[in-house]
Amino acid sequence: MNKTLLLMLVALVAVGLFSPSVLVAQQKNVTFIINTATVPDSINATSSLSITGAAAHDTNDSKALTNWGTGALLNNIGGDYWSKTLALTPGDTLFYKIRIYPTAQNSGWEENTNAGNGNRNFIVPAKDTVLQPEFWNNGNFPFGKNIDVFTKPYTTVADSFVSVYFRVNMQGVSDAGAFGWTAADKDSVGVLGDGKGGPDLDWGTPFYLTQEKTPTNGANAFGLPATSFYSARLRFRKSQVTPGMDVAYKFRLGSGWNLGSTGRGENLSDPPYGGTNRHFTMPVGLKDTTLQWVYFSNTSPIARANPDTCIITWNVNLSSAISKGGYTQGDTVEVQSGFFNTAVVNPRTTFLHQVIGFSYRGVDTVITKVGALLDYQFYTHKFGQDNRENYYNFTFAGAQASEAERRQFTVPSKAFTIYDTSNSVVSARRQPVFPNTRVLARKVHVLYTVDMRSAYYTLKGGDTLFAIQGNTTVYPAQKDSIFKWGVWINGPAVDNWDTWGLPLVQDVPHEMWDDGTHGDKTAHDSIFSVIVNYSPDSVGTGSKGIVGQVFKFGIYGSDNEGGVGGYGNNHAENIVDTDTTYTIASDYGSINPAYYKFWDFDLHRPKTPTGISQLPGVAKAFKLEQNYPNPFNPSTQIEFSIPVASQVELKVYNILGQEVATLVNESLKAGNHAVKFDASHIATGVYLYRITAGTFVSTKKMLLLK
Repeated sequence: MNKTLLLMLVALVAVGLFSPSVLVAQQKNVTFIINTATVPDSINATSSLSITGAAAHDTNDSKALTNWGTGALLNNIGGDYWSKTLALTPGDTLFYKIRIYPTAQNSGWEENTNAGNGNRNFIVPAKDTVLQPEFWNNGNFPFGKNIDVFTKPYTTVADSFVSVYFRVNMQGVSDAGAFGWTAADKDSVGVLGDGKGGPDLDWGTPFYLTQEKTPTNGANAFGLPATSFYSARLRFRKSQVTPGMDVAYKFRLGSGWNLGSTGRGENLSDPPYGGTNRHFTMPVGLKDTTLQWVYFSNTSPIARANPDTCIITWNVNLSSAISKGGYTQGDTVEVQSGFFNTAVVNPRTTFLHQVIGFSYRGVDTVITKVGALLDYQFYTHKFGQDNRENYYNFTFAGAQASEAERRQFTVPSKAFTIYDTSNSVVSARRQPVFPNTRVLARKVHVLYTVDMRSAYYTLKGGDTLFAIQGNTTVYPAQKDSIFKWGVWINGPAVDNWDTWGLPLVQDVPHEMWDDGTHGDKTAHDSIFSVIVNYSPDSVGTGSKGIVGQVFKFGIYGSDNEGGVGGYGNNHAENIVDTDTTYTIASDYGSINPAYYKFWDFDLHRPKTPTGISQLPGVAKAFKLEQNYPNPFNPSTQIEFSIPVASQVELKVYNILGQEVATLVNESLKAGNHAVKFDASHIATGVYLYRITAGTFVSTKKMLLLK
């Protein structure tokens, strides 16, 4: 009897073990192969990359991808190739992306895909699988934003050819002054070599490479300009080559070989090339491959020396971040500094703590350089992720476009304080605001409005609104036409980025109205409106299921709001979802207020004369003078100098740090300036006046005696 029961139990266990439901639950090994040839920076074997994301159903699969957190670190398996094997559940759907961890040179996430949820999507098969290589998506693929998971950075060719992707970085020779001499340089980077019968590579005629583009995703901020990289796909006939065959090649400019003389060729006298050529080996199976980037002539970029140990105090006001829904008291807030090699450790994280009310402070030691710029940014840290503030440097004039998304401050000494507390939307020292990626709590009807008077007064002042995309550049003589032509809203806030120009004009849901309909309160008042409906169920469609929204306006559907454009130059706002309706009001051009210099974005009205006097002489440096007379009653004069045109803010505060008056808040030409301060309406006491001009900040005391 006991033996019979035992046999029955064994049989039941066997049936359970081999039932279809259990077989499906058994995990399978999936090996991801990632290629970083499309990352516009110096990725190498010491870089840190991961695959991160979440799964649709299986909890363990989400854990393997760390649920959009740190991710599973990839292992470099040679050159541009990386891999990671994960045990995953068959039938489960993965949503994932490739992430590059912040280092001295690079950081960020790859671009969103064209998939509905913006991520790579993959269904785990019922067997162990090694996937074909996936290329990091920089948004500049031939067929769009990496429509297919395995899209290559070049068009595939007939199977009778081996495709080899070449890449060279010109930043080092550019820093050394040996590249960029003429406008034609950008078209003259070529490669020559032993093509084994070609058809693209030979020693006689260069095959010219193409300058790479800046990634379209503003979240990717790298240490070297994407445009310093040149790349091209070259073909080799399979009938002329064999696996393991050595191929010699060399990069060059113009018609010569020797940099520094009449020619422009690579100098490879340093190891490992021994003064000869570069080499690569034909891959096993004659599969298409990529060659890891190299510096032209092995010349690395010139690194900035950071010799000074500085004690920095950051003071920041988070009232705007709280009111705009991007920060909740109790969240972790931090500042990361040293981006773009402006400090030895980059980025260095400093945690901030609440001092009183909305004021937060942090103190840290940063090794940087006195007299030079320090790049930094504020972040919140939630759910294992850093959320970078929405920030754009309106007066940025550097060579690296993505650097405009960082805050900058000129290091004045080895101990100093940075105040990012201004409530002006145009100040370089304005309070931070953060995106909120939380799913909406309820359905919300959002009324978007845009005040077009700022565009009108800019055109009236003689400036042109240039179209970066689309065909409608608006000239001063056409200022009255903008209200007739109309305005369109574009971006994830209205499902996704639509094609600028006529396609956007024909997309009715993107059109805004000034006729008393579509939520417009007053017809023909120069404020255009449209209502957009949001729902927490819309997570897979653009960004219409989350709080944080990104958008941009365009006259007659063209990308002309920026005035002269700008990297990452979009509106970013959070929906406050405590109710079922919400209004997001914008001024046209507030993404680039330095260009819209005839409009006051703080007061929402045309600028009026301020009484600022231009003084004689040439301004050689930024400077704030001591007011005179001092002590004074009831008025005094404050003089300041700016050596370059700058957005200038000059404010007066009492000894408690409360703002008393704004004396200047506009873009001024280079020179020496003076402004009067009338204190007849305030009490006797010590007051502070602070100037912010670009990255220059200075504060002085004055005494009012009545």
